[in-house]
Amino acid sequence: MRPSTQSGSGLKTIILVLLNLLVIPETELKNGNKRTRDQFVFAFEELENNLHPALLRRLFQYLLDYVRREKCMLFLTTHSSVALDFFGPCDDAQFIHVSRKDDTSVAKVVNAHFDKLGVLSELGAKPSDLLQANGIIWVEGPSDRIYLNKWIQLFSDGGLQEGRDYQCAFYGGALLADVEVKDPAAQVDEMVNLIRVNPNIILVCDSDRTSEDTPLKDAVARIEQECKGVNCAMNWILNAKEIENYLPGSILEKVYGKTNLPDPDQLKRFFRSKKDGETSYLEKELGRKSPQKMDLALKASRLMTKENMSERFGLAEKMTEIVAKIREWNR
Repeated sequence: MRPSTQSGSGLKTIILVLLNLLVIPETELKNGNKRTRDQFVFAFEELENNLHPALLRRLFQYLLDYVRREKCMLFLTTHSSVALDFFGPCDDAQFIHVSRKDDTSVAKVVNAHFDKLGVLSELGAKPSDLLQANGIIWVEGPSDRIYLNKWIQLFSDGGLQEGRDYQCAFYGGALLADVEVKDPAAQVDEMVNLIRVNPNIILVCDSDRTSEDTPLKDAVARIEQECKGVNCAMNWILNAKEIENYLPGSILEKVYGKTNLPDPDQLKRFFRSKKDGETSYLEKELGRKSPQKMDLALKASRLMTKENMSERFGLAEKMTEIVAKIREWNR
């Protein structure tokens, strides 16, 4: 058997954790210390160093079980996405973000409301995706993400990339009424404050207008006003009814193998709706009722260029603004 001095650093880390949790409290109690186990406070620094992620998850599970069983308190410092993803769903875990400001350490509680968002588990995003991102672009659904990523690529000349410079997350159209964008000190408890998930955000909303005189939906109008009051937040209410209205006819011709397709109107329905009898663009021009949004987004995005997208409802100007904001996040 090899001596412990020849063992890997990961094994040494686990042994030190167990010594602190099991041996030291027992020794102190035997030596007449009148504290009970629930009065112990433990602190460990960056346990992820030299540990395989699978082993790290097992160690975190052990720590969680120990704290719940002994009813004690434990502090972890970490830069690990494994830690954020593991403890993100735990009701009895709290995230505290420590940063430097004017040569001073500032600690803020991150109250992310992951379960209330209804986004992470349903759509695959993880706490680490959001908490560790330089900034988040909140979009309604997966097809919106495909279009935004392509436009950012085009108008940054390939200089910006999701996962490195920013992260997309989904809020789902129906959930917009349950979120807010405010200074955390002004937060309403019943609402999910996106600023507390990550302070750097761009929130993209469909206008859902059918004419220039149609008012915005209440939730969209509220979000628009809230974003104006927060310096780090940007709101883009589409200049078209929905994001697919930006697609020019020349791209749709190639996607569907048609000729002479007109450009979709700015405020007309692109997809069929059961709410009214208005004929959609896809029904009128292509004879289609229920196309696959993701399939359309994937095929159309491959055909996009600056030249065929720039003139669509002021897209070039807006994307220039968004690209500048993302670059500001990454300074």
